[in-house]
Amino acid sequence: MKKPVRLSLTKQIANEIEIKIESKSWPIGTKIPTESQLAKQFEVSRNTIREALQSLIQVGVLEARPGDGTYVLASGKFEANMYHQLSLAKAEEVIEARCFLEKNLAYLAAQNRTANDLAIIKNAWQVRLENQADLERLVETDGAFHLEIARAAHNSVLFELYQAMTSYIYQVLLSKLTDEGYHNAELSNKLHEELIQAIIDQDSHLSESLAAKIITL
Repeated sequence: MKKPVRLSLTKQIANEIEIKIESKSWPIGTKIPTESQLAKQFEVSRNTIREALQSLIQVGVLEARPGDGTYVLASGKFEANMYHQLSLAKAEEVIEARCFLEKNLAYLAAQNRTANDLAIIKNAWQVRLENQADLERLVETDGAFHLEIARAAHNSVLFELYQAMTSYIYQVLLSKLTDEGYHNAELSNKLHEELIQAIIDQDSHLSESLAAKIITL
């Protein structure tokens, strides 16, 4: 038996900040309170807060912007590490990983979706349709739509992997669409609507096939 290790105050504060981020109290992109504000909230010194923040900045969960503040960059250490690994990978490797996950998640979603899942997926699709005129919002809402399909698969491991990849994938996609333009809106909408219907019909193989086609647009 190993002797239990007591966490330092800095580590405890870092853990509390991570909990706020993981619980979506501080979503990605949020500017967190200042060191002084956090020191007052946690009733500790600013040095303790600074050390806790630096530990999360170093692993990529937070980002310090000089003259502005500290922002949430990732939903946790796992996502931050995934983001780092993806940024080092070849583009074709990222595409292959995305294709593998989305095909299998669509397959499982068709098998495991509930009536509530379908309602959420349909709502996410309507939000995506309403934002087609704004490229940045289109990419954001498209990501949210596919995330709901991933959730409907009811496989927590695959969902966590996909969720961790999502922010990186859609930043790359936004950059690509900005550079090349978005020319496949009509075909994309058609395939997405067919995918929704395949999930409704619980046609796993068709769902898998349509997910693969969407990725190659």
